[in-house]
Amino acid sequence: MTAAARIIIRCLFLLALALPVEAAEAENAFRNAVKLQRAGKHKEAVAAYDLAIKANPKSAEAYIGRGSALAKMAMHEHALKDYDDALRLNPNLADAYYLRGNSHNEMKQYDEAVKNYDEALRRNPKFADAYFNRGVAFYRLGQLEKSLQDFNQAQQLNPKDPEIYAQRGLAQRRLGNPERAVADYSEAIKLNPKNPETYNNRANAYSLLGKYDEAVKDYDEAIKLDSKNARIYANRGAIKLRQRKTAEARKDLQKAMDLDPSLKTKLEPLMTLDAPQR
Repeated sequence: MTAAARIIIRCLFLLALALPVEAAEAENAFRNAVKLQRAGKHKEAVAAYDLAIKANPKSAEAYIGRGSALAKMAMHEHALKDYDDALRLNPNLADAYYLRGNSHNEMKQYDEAVKNYDEALRRNPKFADAYFNRGVAFYRLGQLEKSLQDFNQAQQLNPKDPEIYAQRGLAQRRLGNPERAVADYSEAIKLNPKNPETYNNRANAYSLLGKYDEAVKDYDEAIKLDSKNARIYANRGAIKLRQRKTAEARKDLQKAMDLDPSLKTKLEPLMTLDAPQR
């Protein structure tokens, strides 16, 4: 279950507790909105939340729900307004701060995102998703040590989430710890062996360690899972040059350029290179 789904379920529970019997109309509209949102019908969910808010303008949970549906449609400015309204009604809602942080993250307003995750965590210190997403924001800000600390906290609270290990692996690699990055990617793959990006990232870490055979094996797995990803072919081609497998390398580089012509400027010079000297 995603973080957003968990939040909507919590809101549904809180609304059921908060509404008086005569507010059945608002509750029914809210329940219908949740049902639509969980079915991926976000536009219809927004309309249903409109009805819930009209029936009960003091429902912070309905504003949170509508905001999350709007965010799913990338309407983050509108989503932020709904989260603001929810917090005016109830300033202690960790979920509203968390979702507001997510919208700021999507809008590349990472400092604002961090501030909102801070507020969410003050209200719920065991909010694993808030630690994780704050870690992502810190990573994008280049604050890698803080990013790593948050991924560690998220991992302790939710040790079965492969995305935590995958993201921590990225931070470890950028911090110059490719061995630790490989360990994190390996755990992520154990938990979710169907993500091509994790194989690609582990291969990149192996290449930093000079373990080119292991890197190629991971690129092979990544391509099996995502045969249209130009970057993976480009990465494998670069490693095969280092392995002195020039013909195979050129085949991969050409495939990458066929899939993504924007890579030609970067990759065409490699096509004329011989394998590097040992």
